[in-house]
Amino acid sequence: MSSVVGLDLGLHNCVIAAAGRGGVDVILNGNSNRLNPAMVNFDESRKMGEQVSGSMPISKFKTTVKYMKRLVGLAFDDPRAQKEMKRVPFECFPIAHTTGGPSSIAVKVSGNDGEDRLIPIEQVLGMVIHHMGMIVANNAAAKSTSNTKDAGDLFPQDWVIAIPPYYTDGQRRAVLNGCKIVGIGGVQRLMHENTATALAYGIFKDIRKEFTKENPTNIMFIDIGASAYTVTIATFEPGKLTIKSVNCEEELGGRDFDDVIANWVAEKFVEKYGKKLSGRPQDKPKVMLKILAAAEKAKKTLSPKGVIEASINLECLMDDLDFNIMLKADEYKKMCAPLIAKLEGPVKKTLAEAKFTCVDIDSVEIVGGSTRIGFLKERLSEILKTPTMSTTMNADEAVSRGAALQSAILSPRFKVLPYEIVEYLPLPVKISWDEQKGDSGEEGVEVEGDADGADMPTNSVTMFSRGLNYPIVRRVTLRRKGEFNVESSYDASASECGLDPNAAQEVTNWTIKAPAGEEKKVRVNVKCDIHGIITMSSAQMVEEIEEEVTEENKGEEAKAEGDEKAPEEKKKKVKRTNLEYTESKPLNWSDVEINKFNEVEIAMRNQDRVVQETSDMRNELESYIYGMRDKITSDSQLGPYSTQAEKDAFSKLNEDTENWLYEDGFDATKSVYGAKLDDLKKHGGPVEKRAAEAAARPTSIAALKNSIEKYKKWLADAQGNEDFSYITDVEFNTCHSKCDEVSSWIYDMLDKQGSLSLNVDPVFTAADVNAKNKELTNICSPTVHKPKPKPKEVPKEEPKAAEPAPMETEEKNDAMETETAEGEKKEESKMEVDEA
Repeated sequence: MSSVVGLDLGLHNCVIAAAGRGGVDVILNGNSNRLNPAMVNFDESRKMGEQVSGSMPISKFKTTVKYMKRLVGLAFDDPRAQKEMKRVPFECFPIAHTTGGPSSIAVKVSGNDGEDRLIPIEQVLGMVIHHMGMIVANNAAAKSTSNTKDAGDLFPQDWVIAIPPYYTDGQRRAVLNGCKIVGIGGVQRLMHENTATALAYGIFKDIRKEFTKENPTNIMFIDIGASAYTVTIATFEPGKLTIKSVNCEEELGGRDFDDVIANWVAEKFVEKYGKKLSGRPQDKPKVMLKILAAAEKAKKTLSPKGVIEASINLECLMDDLDFNIMLKADEYKKMCAPLIAKLEGPVKKTLAEAKFTCVDIDSVEIVGGSTRIGFLKERLSEILKTPTMSTTMNADEAVSRGAALQSAILSPRFKVLPYEIVEYLPLPVKISWDEQKGDSGEEGVEVEGDADGADMPTNSVTMFSRGLNYPIVRRVTLRRKGEFNVESSYDASASECGLDPNAAQEVTNWTIKAPAGEEKKVRVNVKCDIHGIITMSSAQMVEEIEEEVTEENKGEEAKAEGDEKAPEEKKKKVKRTNLEYTESKPLNWSDVEINKFNEVEIAMRNQDRVVQETSDMRNELESYIYGMRDKITSDSQLGPYSTQAEKDAFSKLNEDTENWLYEDGFDATKSVYGAKLDDLKKHGGPVEKRAAEAAARPTSIAALKNSIEKYKKWLADAQGNEDFSYITDVEFNTCHSKCDEVSSWIYDMLDKQGSLSLNVDPVFTAADVNAKNKELTNICSPTVHKPKPKPKEVPKEEPKAAEPAPMETEEKNDAMETETAEGEKKEESKMEVDEA
């Protein structure tokens, strides 16, 4: 069930769902929560997801990495990255690529060798994804009825990861590279979050036959998450989903509404205490993290309709000063006016691109945690002129469920009814090349398989336009010789389609090696793959070769024209030759670099394993110390089973070990903890064994006595009984002897044990009794269950000598005896012989 999963990579939380026979289930983490914090803490050991809980993100803010979703795939110098890094409390560093170009973003962590190393943000994202996979594996292992010991054997094999539709080519590649670094190779698709939501909405309604081909259903999906706002229009028909348009506002999400409250609280705090403060709260990350946590809580309090105010209480916020304040709902809404104003633009643009009006929309579905804010829903209702927003979908789980459904559709492990998804490419991509146009002017661009090509008056063409369905392959045909470059980049109109003006325009650069000398026709096949990533499918040199065709190869019609030999004709044949090319992608990690990061990842996992095993051993030692401290002296537990000398010796050792554990042994190794535990068990083990034996022996003794009585009763009933005459005297005597032997042994042991006190090792154990019981059963049971012999068959009479027919059978003789007349007997016998 858990091999096929869909993952929603949120800014604050991740949700993972698994597809199974019964549908799609959202998987709970170790804390039984569906939401998993998208954080990694690099303190003494790595902690991820639900392990980063409570006050840890605040108390250990310097080593807790988050917001990877907004940093991945960006250059360190990118203005978007610089803006985002101002939001995070941890320090970021540039990390160079071996192939050159701009540096990526990295964080600094300490290895088990004590040295600091830079970890690319893509690897940190991969760590979170891998941890989500382990949540699924652990869940599957807990439910498994097999003897699988390692949860890693149940790690998901097929993935669909949901990403924002505004992700650029580089950001998409970065997510895949992060998966490669941590060893996840089964990513079937990077799916847009809005498409996943639409799929989760449509596929089950499609099963219930709620859509018709004649009147397609138009649904608008509004998703307001932690950091972005997305508006989508999708059309549903039976077995088909079409994304008509999508638009995003990358700077409108739940965290922006948190910031409004946080900045207001910080200003009020400064107003109240003024010169008493050692600095500005905004300059102290830990203080702002406390304020942001309180701001988020206040936002949730004010979200439901009817709540008029929220209390904000911050103890020891800064410089040992407490701060308490009330925030009115009306004041909060007024402060959020600039954010509310951003709602209208994407809605109107999406309607215009889809060529719809509000009247054409059958329903408006809202998802995302921030759609719970009351005044946002009110404003959206005003814009769309609809009284209510539909909330039939789970706001936090819709994306992960849709991704899991897509994973099941793509996976060979599932048989799913066909369901067509027509995607929507958000950003237009153009292809450009060196200006070396040949004399023939045979340059053009065409969809693969389409014979009609467009003339190319310039050296570039928008090959993948906005709104295009993908995956798709298109090609450009050029005349070239020697090496030449082809480049893919975002079209100039991409900024109007949502591309940040500060984003890099270049996507990929290819250097193609054509033969030197005469110019040849070269077809460059470029693909927008299932992830929305631009790649080169192939580069082919196309040549037309003329072959001679003689009279002998012609048909009968040509031969009938006469004996005179016709002149030779030429036949054209197309030859395609694949050309070598090299690829250059900005901010892309090479295979060598990915392998290097993977080695670091494996080393960190080994370190995590050692730390976890050490922690488990320490906890086991601590539990044994506390568990045995009172048991050894309690008269109702282990006290009666230990001598006073044993009690004194164990109590002294137990106390010394406890003091050591919280002093010198606080940071000891696993082996040291194990040795300390073994030392304690050498003293406490014998006492525990006596108590365990005293508890287990009565049950075993009762079972043995029952077996003895059962076999003795059977012997008394069977001997001398004609029904058991098939059992020999030797077998009876063997059973008698064994019953007497075992009975004598058990009563002898009971007499010896009765003379001993409880604090002395027993003369026999429950295991000894069970062994005797098994021995008795092995001897007596075969005799008791010996099957009764079948009665001997009585031989049948031979036919009389006077009776004829050596060919006659028993059946014939029987038939003859049933007749009354002698003549009839002979006639019947004769007929039967003839038939034979």
